[in-house]
Order: sequence, then structure tokens, then C-alpha cells
Amino acid sequence: MIHHRAEDAACVPGLAVFAAARLMNRAEKWGTNMKRMLALLAACAMLCTLAACGQQEEGSTAGSGNAAPTDSVQDSATGSKPADSTTPEDSSKAEESGSDSRKDPDAPEHSESSGTDSAVQSPEHNGDTPSGSDTENSQPDNPSSGEQKPAASTPTQQEQQSPTATTAAQEDSTPASDVKTITLLGDSVRFEGKGIAARGSKVGITKGGTYRISGSLSDGQIEINTEKKVVLQLDGVSIKNSAGSAINVINAKRVNVELMPGTVNSLEDGSIQHDVDKGALFSNDTLEIGGSGTLNIRSNYAHGIASDDDIIVNGGRLHIVSTKSGLFANDDITINGGTLYCDAGTNGIKCKNTISINGGTSVLMGGTREEKGAVIAVGGFTINGGTLYAVGNTCTLPLASSGQNAVAVTFASALSANMLTRIASGSSPLFTLSSPRAYKTVLYSGSGLREGASYTVSTGGMVSGGSTADYVTTGGTYSGGTDRGTYKTTGRVSSFSVS
Repeated sequence: MIHHRAEDAACVPGLAVFAAARLMNRAEKWGTNMKRMLALLAACAMLCTLAACGQQEEGSTAGSGNAAPTDSVQDSATGSKPADSTTPEDSSKAEESGSDSRKDPDAPEHSESSGTDSAVQSPEHNGDTPSGSDTENSQPDNPSSGEQKPAASTPTQQEQQSPTATTAAQEDSTPASDVKTITLLGDSVRFEGKGIAARGSKVGITKGGTYRISGSLSDGQIEINTEKKVVLQLDGVSIKNSAGSAINVINAKRVNVELMPGTVNSLEDGSIQHDVDKGALFSNDTLEIGGSGTLNIRSNYAHGIASDDDIIVNGGRLHIVSTKSGLFANDDITINGGTLYCDAGTNGIKCKNTISINGGTSVLMGGTREEKGAVIAVGGFTINGGTLYAVGNTCTLPLASSGQNAVAVTFASALSANMLTRIASGSSPLFTLSSPRAYKTVLYSGSGLREGASYTVSTGGMVSGGSTADYVTTGGTYSGGTDRGTYKTTGRVSSFSVS
């Protein structure tokens, strides 16, 4: 059998083309039909030549061997960098080396900090620009440096990326069940999950998601710095910080604080100057509080809970004792539910825009300075539901457009601390309360207040029996007080001036 190379096969149609050209030169003598036939033969010969050349190139490529495959590029939605191209030989060497690059980059991290020689990097800012007021002078060293690993580990390629490489689609699609845990251990921290950095007793959260926090810090802080929404589940937390906020939100799309059922949580800042607009719980962005647990806050320098954006209270029991305002917001304050008690040195609650109370029970105690009060709303105050007891030197009255009746009683001279004020319709008391400091104004709103009804205002005296919580007494028998006059409510909001 005779074997021909591809080069030889390519020569056969070439000779046919040459022969056809010679015949064309002689075709002048044979007529038009013969010319057409020869032209057709020449075209067929050229097609054969092209086909042979294509076969030759294909055979040459196949004979040279397959090129090494490149690694596929990951979907851009994952935020991961394309993997480096590797050959099978390189992959084999990597497997033999046993390095940490084999670790699943999505696997949860486990780490623990203990003092300044923590196994994780120190938290610092990631450069996100916070909204609102300036951040504190004293900050944790880097909550946004990315995921933290024990010093003996080699970070994977994905972990070496900047946290900003994570896309919004990734974090917004995080399942609700993917809860990361942070355990506070007095002067150190143990955590599980990505987006957490810690050094000693300072914790940084740099990614959106849900974080369940338990335990205590004797002198530490939790700091949040991310572009995404963060949910903090407080599950029996106690944090004290001698030089700043116990929880400080530098930047976040929104922060939800959930008070876990049956838990008692406490936050306390120090008396060292850190920022007059900050509190034991501070956020540059919208702060929403809910759940059914208890949150006790003591602010020794500034506000109890403060936000440069909005504050929304949906549930839980909040008990706040503060040097300045109990709640302070640059934008709006909305109370939809829960129980709120504020014993404030200046204002019970204050905001530079509007206050709306739609539900829950609020007991607000303001300061004694002339311009300070239980409720201060620069942009207006509406009450549409719930029960409100507000006591202070002054108080912003609810707007007439409110959905629930309210009555304000203002005394010509201040009543002393702990002196009772009672308002009753006949023998049925509307409320009986006092205050831990001197006060001149009492504002009440509740479902039992009727428009067009007459109420008697009494001060002093005592209550036998009954129960008192947050300076509000329910039940019991009132005696020994002084009647200061009887007044009739008119319209949605009534105001009584008592001499």
C-alpha cells in the first residue's frame, strides 16, 4: 500500500489547476461551450486545493499535542478573583505541599483573641466614609482588614482580597440561618464566621449579615464598619467601655438590634470625653431595635442611644439612665412598640426632626434645666397609639393631627423630686406618677383619655398598696394629696396651667 503525506495530497489539485489554465489558452479554437466547461473544471480544482490545505493545518495542530487547559474564571457575582492558570503538574505539586490554599474559602472561620498578642490582626477602619458626625478619636485598630486567621495559617487567595470586593448580591443573599457567633470572654473574644476581626477586647464587624453576641467585656467595644445591613442579636451581653461607646456603628446601610427572648443585656460607656453626640450605643446610620429581651443602658458621659440618622424602637424593654438625652437622633425617632424608660440628665428623647409614637409604653424623665424636657422634637411630635408618661421641665406638645388624645399639665412652680402628681376623673385615676428630680410639666397620652371629660389634678400625698414601676404607680389607694383644680379636655391635645 502506498502512503501519501498531506503535502503530496495538496500537490494533486495544484497540478489540475495548472493543466486547466493551459487548456484555456487553447480553448479559443474550440468555441464558447468548451470555455465554460474548462472554467468549471478550474473552479473545482481550486476548491480541492483549499480543502487540502485545511486538512493539512488541522493535522498539524492535532499532531502538536493539546495545550494545557486554563482555569475557568469564577462568576463575577461571587466577587472572587480569577484563579491562576495551572498545569496538572502544578496541581499535583500543590496537593503534595499540604498548604492552606486547599482550604475551602467559604468555610467558616474560627478564632479567638487574647490580649494584645491576639492570633488575629488588629481591627482598623476600612476607609468607608461614615455619614453624619465625625467618628471617635479612639477607634479599634482595623475591623475591616478582611477575615482574620490564626497566625500559623496561610490565607487563601479569596481571603487576601479587600472586603470591598464582595458584591452586594453576595451579602444581600445571605440566608437568615447563616448566623455568625461572637462570644465575649471578659478581656478577649472568640468568634466564628467571616467579617469579624478582633484584638483583645475590641471587636470589628466588616461585612453585612447576622451576628449573635453573648458574654461580657470588662473594657471593650464592638465596632461596625460596612456598606451593608447588619443584624446584632444580643443574647445576654454586657459591655463596658471606659473611653467610648460600647457599640459604635461607624458605617452601615442599617443596623438592627434584636434583644433575644428572656435575655438581659447591658451597655455602659465611660465618663472620659469621647464625643458629645455619641452614647453608649451609637450609630452614624439608621438604628432599629426590637425583640422581647431587656437592654439596660448607662451613659456616664453623653446620650444613652444616639444616631446621626433615625432611631426606630419596635420592641423589647429599654431601660436607659444617661447624662444627656436618653434617645437622641439627628433625623427621626419612631416608637412602634416595646417598653421604654429614660431617666435623662437633659432630655428624655430628643431629635432634630420629627418624633412619632405609635405604640408601646414610654416613661420619659427629662432634666431640670429650663430648656430641657421629657420630649423635644424640633420638627414636630405626633402620637397615634401606645401609652406615654413624660415628665420634665418642659415638653414639646403633640400636634393636633395626632391620632390619639393627649393632655399636658404645667405647674407654675416646680414640684420637688419624688412628689406625686395624680390626675383622676372622679374616683378613677388616669395616672399617678413622680420623678427622680424636680419637674414642672407632665404630659400623658393613652387610650383612657377622653375628649370633653373633666379631670382633677392633685399633687403630693401617698399611695397605699398598688405597684410602682419606673415612677408610675398603678392601683392602690391615694390619700393626703392637695387638689390643684379641675380641668376639661378640649380637642385632640389639651393643656392645663396649674397655679
